[in-house]
Amino acid sequence: MDEMIRHILEILENDARASPEEIATLTGMSAQEVSQTIAKLEDTGVIRHYKTIVDWDLVGENYVYAVIELKVTLERNQGYQAIAERIYKFPEVRSVRLLSGDYDISLTVRGK
Repeated sequence: MDEMIRHILEILENDARASPEEIATLTGMSAQEVSQTIAKLEDTGVIRHYKTIVDWDLVGENYVYAVIELKVTLERNQGYQAIAERIYKFPEVRSVRLLSGDYDISLTVRGK
């Protein structure tokens, strides 16, 4: 991967709202080159999504996050995927991952 592309990606990863002009200043490229590069990266799927990180403490919402690892005993005709999909329907669940090793499923949950 080109070093300039890597630099643009690092800048966007740290601040998704960085303008092409700001990125151009940091990379030495023109704003037009930066815009074209970003458009290409979005079209090819390298840049998939821009994410906002919210400080919920400042909003007044106090949440606690927990990572829970589960060991699952499978029932007849039901696999790990079906169990993970059932768990993910709970509103407190933020992510579900299938694991290999000592545990079968890892969840991240959020609550007050």
